[in-house]
Amino acid sequence: MKHSLDNKKNTKLAISIIIVNYNVSAEIDRCLESIFLVLRNISLEVIVIDNNSPQRDIETLKNKYEKVNFVFLKENIGFGRANNKGVELSTGRYILFLNPDTILLQDFVSPIMSFSETNSQVGACGPMLVYEDFRFQYSFGGRMGLLYETAEAFMFISAYRKIFRFLKKKDILSGKVIKVGWLSGACIIIRSDIVKEVKGFDPDYFLNYEDIDLCRKVEEAGFSNYYFPSCKCIHLDHSSQNKNYEKLVFTRYESRLIYAAKHYGLITRSFVFCVHAVGIVIRILTTSIFYKGSEKNQRQNGYIKALKLYFS
Repeated sequence: MKHSLDNKKNTKLAISIIIVNYNVSAEIDRCLESIFLVLRNISLEVIVIDNNSPQRDIETLKNKYEKVNFVFLKENIGFGRANNKGVELSTGRYILFLNPDTILLQDFVSPIMSFSETNSQVGACGPMLVYEDFRFQYSFGGRMGLLYETAEAFMFISAYRKIFRFLKKKDILSGKVIKVGWLSGACIIIRSDIVKEVKGFDPDYFLNYEDIDLCRKVEEAGFSNYYFPSCKCIHLDHSSQNKNYEKLVFTRYESRLIYAAKHYGLITRSFVFCVHAVGIVIRILTTSIFYKGSEKNQRQNGYIKALKLYFS
Protein backbone atom coordinates (compact mmCIF):
# COMPACT_ATOMS: atom_id res chain seq x y z
CA MET A 1 0.00 0.00 0.00
CA LYS A 2 1.38 3.39 -0.98
CA HIS A 3 1.37 6.35 1.39
CA SER A 4 2.16 9.92 0.46
CA LEU A 5 1.56 13.43 1.63
CA ASP A 6 3.39 14.93 -1.32
CA ASN A 7 0.50 14.36 -3.73
CA LYS A 8 -2.10 16.96 -2.77
CA LYS A 9 -4.77 15.03 -4.67
CA ASN A 10 -4.23 12.04 -2.45
CA THR A 11 -3.96 13.05 1.19
CA LYS A 12 -5.23 9.74 2.51
CA LEU A 13 -2.99 7.85 4.88
CA ALA A 14 -3.49 4.17 5.60
CA ILE A 15 -4.37 3.35 9.19
CA SER A 16 -5.06 0.08 10.95
CA ILE A 17 -7.78 0.26 13.61
CA ILE A 18 -7.43 -2.42 16.27
CA ILE A 19 -10.33 -3.14 18.62
CA VAL A 20 -10.20 -5.72 21.41
CA ASN A 21 -13.57 -7.18 22.36
CA TYR A 22 -14.75 -9.01 25.44
CA ASN A 23 -18.51 -9.51 25.67
CA VAL A 24 -19.57 -6.14 24.26
CA SER A 25 -20.89 -6.97 20.80
CA ALA A 26 -23.58 -4.25 20.96
CA GLU A 27 -20.91 -1.62 21.67
CA ILE A 28 -18.68 -3.05 18.93
CA ASP A 29 -21.56 -2.69 16.48
CA ARG A 30 -22.04 1.00 17.35
CA CYS A 31 -18.31 1.58 17.22
CA LEU A 32 -17.90 0.00 13.79
CA GLU A 33 -20.86 1.93 12.41
CA SER A 34 -19.31 5.19 13.56
CA ILE A 35 -15.92 4.26 12.07
CA PHE A 36 -17.25 3.57 8.58
CA LEU A 37 -19.50 6.62 8.70
CA VAL A 38 -16.96 9.15 9.98
CA LEU A 39 -13.78 7.82 8.36
CA ARG A 40 -15.28 6.97 4.96
CA ASN A 41 -12.70 9.15 3.17
CA ILE A 42 -9.69 7.46 4.75
CA SER A 43 -8.10 4.25 3.51
CA LEU A 44 -8.19 1.95 6.50
CA GLU A 45 -8.42 -1.57 7.78
CA VAL A 46 -10.27 -2.67 10.90
CA ILE A 47 -9.14 -5.63 12.99
CA VAL A 48 -11.35 -6.89 15.82
CA ILE A 49 -9.66 -9.25 18.28
CA ASP A 50 -12.15 -11.20 20.40
CA ASN A 51 -10.60 -12.23 23.71
CA ASN A 52 -12.51 -15.54 23.93
CA SER A 53 -15.80 -13.89 24.97
CA PRO A 54 -18.17 -16.34 26.70
CA GLN A 55 -20.99 -14.76 24.69
CA ARG A 56 -20.37 -15.51 21.02
CA ASP A 57 -22.93 -13.07 19.58
CA ILE A 58 -20.11 -10.99 18.09
CA GLU A 59 -19.78 -13.72 15.46
CA THR A 60 -23.05 -12.49 13.92
CA LEU A 61 -21.32 -9.19 13.03
CA LYS A 62 -19.02 -10.91 10.53
CA ASN A 63 -21.78 -10.86 7.91
CA LYS A 64 -22.66 -7.22 8.59
CA TYR A 65 -19.07 -6.00 8.36
CA GLU A 66 -17.44 -8.08 5.65
CA LYS A 67 -14.47 -5.70 5.39
CA VAL A 68 -13.59 -6.17 9.06
CA ASN A 69 -11.02 -8.79 10.00
CA PHE A 70 -12.50 -10.66 12.98
CA VAL A 71 -9.99 -12.73 14.94
CA PHE A 72 -11.28 -15.12 17.62
CA LEU A 73 -8.76 -16.12 20.28
CA LYS A 74 -9.04 -19.40 22.15
CA GLU A 75 -8.27 -17.77 25.50
CA ASN A 76 -8.50 -14.36 27.15
CA ILE A 77 -4.91 -13.16 26.95
CA GLY A 78 -5.55 -9.64 28.27
CA PHE A 79 -5.97 -6.24 26.66
CA GLY A 80 -2.35 -5.48 25.77
CA ARG A 81 -1.43 -8.87 24.37
CA ALA A 82 -4.62 -8.97 22.30
CA ASN A 83 -3.75 -5.56 20.82
CA ASN A 84 -0.29 -6.89 20.00
CA LYS A 85 -1.96 -9.71 18.04
CA GLY A 86 -3.75 -7.04 16.04
CA VAL A 87 -0.47 -5.21 15.41
CA GLU A 88 1.04 -8.40 13.97
CA LEU A 89 -1.82 -8.56 11.45
CA SER A 90 -1.87 -4.85 10.62
CA THR A 91 -0.55 -3.22 7.44
CA GLY A 92 -1.23 0.48 8.06
CA ARG A 93 1.38 3.21 8.41
CA TYR A 94 -0.51 4.27 11.54
CA ILE A 95 -2.29 2.27 14.18
CA LEU A 96 -5.36 3.36 16.11
CA PHE A 97 -5.89 1.39 19.31
CA LEU A 98 -9.60 1.84 19.95
CA ASN A 99 -11.85 0.55 22.72
CA PRO A 100 -15.08 -1.16 21.66
CA ASP A 101 -17.09 1.22 23.85
CA THR A 102 -16.11 4.26 21.80
CA ILE A 103 -18.17 6.17 19.24
CA LEU A 104 -16.48 8.41 16.69
CA LEU A 105 -18.04 11.86 16.47
CA GLN A 106 -15.67 13.36 13.92
CA ASP A 107 -12.62 12.58 11.86
CA PHE A 108 -9.86 13.12 14.42
CA VAL A 109 -7.63 10.66 12.57
CA SER A 110 -6.69 12.96 9.66
CA PRO A 111 -5.50 15.97 11.73
CA ILE A 112 -3.57 13.74 14.11
CA MET A 113 -1.83 11.89 11.30
CA SER A 114 -1.07 15.15 9.50
CA PHE A 115 0.44 16.55 12.72
CA SER A 116 2.54 13.43 13.12
CA GLU A 117 3.79 13.63 9.56
CA THR A 118 5.21 17.12 10.18
CA ASN A 119 7.37 15.97 13.08
CA SER A 120 9.17 12.63 13.17
CA GLN A 121 9.47 12.88 16.96
CA VAL A 122 5.69 12.68 17.54
CA GLY A 123 4.81 9.52 19.43
CA ALA A 124 1.40 8.54 20.78
CA CYS A 125 -1.52 10.91 20.19
CA GLY A 126 -5.11 10.97 21.33
CA PRO A 127 -8.27 13.09 21.06
CA MET A 128 -10.31 14.44 23.94
CA LEU A 129 -12.49 11.64 25.30
CA VAL A 130 -15.97 12.56 26.50
CA TYR A 131 -18.87 10.64 28.00
CA GLU A 132 -22.04 10.07 25.98
CA ASP A 133 -23.53 13.24 27.45
CA PHE A 134 -20.36 15.09 26.31
CA ARG A 135 -18.97 15.59 29.79
CA PHE A 136 -15.18 15.86 29.90
CA GLN A 137 -13.37 12.60 30.60
CA TYR A 138 -9.95 12.51 32.23
CA SER A 139 -7.91 10.65 29.62
CA PHE A 140 -4.40 12.13 29.75
CA GLY A 141 -1.83 13.21 32.27
CA GLY A 142 1.78 13.99 33.07
CA ARG A 143 4.42 11.40 33.74
CA MET A 144 3.44 9.13 36.62
CA GLY A 145 5.24 9.67 39.91
CA LEU A 146 4.97 10.06 43.67
CA LEU A 147 2.35 12.81 43.64
CA TYR A 148 -0.06 10.92 41.38
CA GLU A 149 0.43 7.62 43.20
CA THR A 150 -0.17 9.24 46.60
CA ALA A 151 -3.31 11.00 45.40
CA GLU A 152 -4.60 7.74 43.94
CA ALA A 153 -3.81 5.75 47.07
CA PHE A 154 -5.53 8.13 49.49
CA MET A 155 -8.55 8.89 47.26
CA PHE A 156 -7.53 12.44 46.40
CA ILE A 157 -7.24 11.54 42.74
CA SER A 158 -10.38 13.48 41.79
CA ALA A 159 -8.92 16.67 43.28
CA TYR A 160 -5.55 15.97 41.64
CA ARG A 161 -7.21 15.59 38.25
CA LYS A 162 -9.20 18.80 38.68
CA ILE A 163 -6.04 20.72 39.53
CA PHE A 164 -4.20 19.18 36.57
CA ARG A 165 -7.08 20.05 34.26
CA PHE A 166 -7.21 23.61 35.66
CA LEU A 167 -3.51 24.08 34.89
CA LYS A 168 -4.16 22.97 31.31
CA LYS A 169 -7.49 24.82 31.00
CA LYS A 170 -6.19 27.61 28.76
CA ASP A 171 -4.66 25.18 26.27
CA ILE A 172 -7.73 22.93 26.35
CA LEU A 173 -10.13 25.80 25.67
CA SER A 174 -7.95 27.15 22.87
CA GLY A 175 -7.70 23.71 21.27
CA LYS A 176 -3.92 23.82 21.43
CA VAL A 177 -2.13 20.52 21.06
CA ILE A 178 -0.69 19.60 24.48
CA LYS A 179 2.43 17.54 25.19
CA VAL A 180 1.56 14.94 27.84
CA GLY A 181 3.06 12.00 29.66
CA TRP A 182 0.34 9.47 28.96
CA LEU A 183 -2.93 8.96 27.11
CA SER A 184 -5.85 6.62 27.70
CA GLY A 185 -5.58 3.36 25.80
CA ALA A 186 -9.24 3.76 24.84
CA CYS A 187 -8.10 5.81 21.84
CA ILE A 188 -4.44 6.13 20.85
CA ILE A 189 -2.98 6.82 17.41
CA ILE A 190 0.67 6.03 16.82
CA ARG A 191 2.92 5.22 13.88
CA SER A 192 3.27 1.49 13.40
CA ASP A 193 7.07 1.69 13.23
CA ILE A 194 7.13 3.30 16.68
CA VAL A 195 4.84 0.59 18.07
CA LYS A 196 7.20 -2.04 16.74
CA GLU A 197 10.27 -0.17 18.00
CA VAL A 198 8.97 -0.20 21.59
CA LYS A 199 7.63 -3.76 21.11
CA GLY A 200 4.00 -2.81 21.57
CA PHE A 201 2.12 -3.27 24.82
CA ASP A 202 4.01 -4.99 27.61
CA PRO A 203 2.54 -8.54 27.92
CA ASP A 204 3.09 -8.54 31.69
CA TYR A 205 -0.05 -6.41 32.14
CA PHE A 206 -3.40 -8.16 31.89
CA LEU A 207 -5.54 -5.05 32.29
CA ASN A 208 -4.84 -1.44 33.39
CA TYR A 209 -1.61 0.60 33.16
CA GLU A 210 -0.60 -1.02 29.87
CA ASP A 211 -1.44 2.24 28.09
CA ILE A 212 0.53 4.34 30.58
CA ASP A 213 3.43 1.91 30.25
CA LEU A 214 3.30 2.14 26.45
CA CYS A 215 3.41 5.95 26.54
CA ARG A 216 6.34 5.82 28.95
CA LYS A 217 8.25 3.51 26.61
CA VAL A 218 7.48 5.84 23.70
CA GLU A 219 8.98 8.74 25.68
CA GLU A 220 12.03 6.71 26.64
CA ALA A 221 12.53 5.92 22.95
CA GLY A 222 12.87 9.66 22.27
CA PHE A 223 9.36 10.57 21.14
CA SER A 224 6.73 12.89 22.64
CA ASN A 225 3.06 12.17 23.31
CA TYR A 226 0.31 14.65 22.48
CA TYR A 227 -3.30 15.34 23.48
CA PHE A 228 -5.68 16.99 20.98
CA PRO A 229 -8.46 18.86 22.85
CA SER A 230 -9.97 20.16 19.60
CA CYS A 231 -10.81 16.58 18.54
CA LYS A 232 -13.45 14.59 20.42
CA CYS A 233 -14.46 10.97 20.72
CA ILE A 234 -17.12 9.38 22.94
CA HIS A 235 -15.90 6.77 25.41
CA LEU A 236 -18.58 4.99 27.42
CA ASP A 237 -15.88 3.73 29.85
CA HIS A 238 -15.43 0.16 31.09
CA SER A 239 -18.50 -1.39 29.45
CA SER A 240 -16.91 -4.84 29.44
CA GLN A 241 -16.00 -4.60 33.12
CA ASN A 242 -19.19 -3.23 34.66
CA LYS A 243 -20.23 -6.59 36.08
CA ASN A 244 -16.87 -7.73 37.35
CA TYR A 245 -15.67 -5.15 39.87
CA GLU A 246 -13.56 -7.71 41.73
CA LYS A 247 -11.42 -8.32 38.65
CA LEU A 248 -11.29 -4.63 37.80
CA VAL A 249 -10.06 -3.72 41.30
CA PHE A 250 -7.56 -6.55 41.57
CA THR A 251 -5.97 -6.08 38.13
CA ARG A 252 -5.60 -2.34 38.78
CA TYR A 253 -3.48 -2.95 41.88
CA GLU A 254 -1.63 -5.83 40.27
CA SER A 255 -0.72 -3.56 37.36
CA ARG A 256 0.46 -0.82 39.71
CA LEU A 257 2.98 -3.23 41.20
CA ILE A 258 4.19 -4.19 37.74
CA TYR A 259 4.49 -0.57 36.61
CA ALA A 260 6.37 0.44 39.75
CA ALA A 261 8.80 -2.45 39.33
CA LYS A 262 9.51 -1.50 35.72
CA HIS A 263 9.73 2.29 35.95
CA TYR A 264 10.52 3.41 39.51
CA GLY A 265 13.77 3.30 41.42
CA LEU A 266 14.05 1.38 44.69
CA ILE A 267 13.12 4.29 46.99
CA THR A 268 10.16 5.46 44.90
CA ARG A 269 9.00 1.87 44.39
CA SER A 270 9.07 1.20 48.14
CA PHE A 271 7.15 4.40 48.88
CA VAL A 272 4.52 3.60 46.26
CA PHE A 273 4.14 0.09 47.67
CA CYS A 274 3.53 1.45 51.17
CA VAL A 275 1.02 4.16 50.22
CA HIS A 276 -1.01 1.78 48.07
CA ALA A 277 -1.00 -0.91 50.76
CA VAL A 278 -2.40 1.65 53.22
CA GLY A 279 -4.82 2.83 50.56
CA ILE A 280 -6.15 -0.68 50.06
CA VAL A 281 -6.82 -1.04 53.79
CA ILE A 282 -8.69 2.30 53.78
CA ARG A 283 -10.82 1.12 50.87
CA ILE A 284 -11.65 -2.18 52.57
CA LEU A 285 -12.88 -0.26 55.61
CA THR A 286 -14.87 2.32 53.65
CA THR A 287 -16.31 0.31 50.74
CA SER A 288 -19.70 -0.09 52.45
CA ILE A 289 -20.00 3.71 52.66
CA PHE A 290 -19.67 4.26 48.91
CA TYR A 291 -21.14 1.07 47.44
CA LYS A 292 -24.05 -1.27 48.04
CA GLY A 293 -25.13 -4.77 47.15
CA SER A 294 -23.09 -7.01 44.87
CA GLU A 295 -20.79 -4.18 43.77
CA LYS A 296 -19.77 -3.58 47.39
CA ASN A 297 -19.03 -7.29 47.90
CA GLN A 298 -17.11 -7.60 44.64
CA ARG A 299 -15.00 -4.54 45.37
CA GLN A 300 -14.21 -5.73 48.89
CA ASN A 301 -13.14 -9.11 47.54
CA GLY A 302 -10.97 -7.36 44.97
CA TYR A 303 -9.29 -5.20 47.62
CA ILE A 304 -8.69 -8.19 49.89
CA LYS A 305 -7.12 -10.14 47.03
CA ALA A 306 -4.97 -7.12 46.17
CA LEU A 307 -3.80 -6.77 49.79
CA LYS A 308 -2.81 -10.44 49.84
CA LEU A 309 -0.88 -9.90 46.60
CA TYR A 310 0.99 -6.93 48.07
CA PHE A 311 2.14 -8.97 51.04
CA SER A 312 2.66 -12.28 49.28
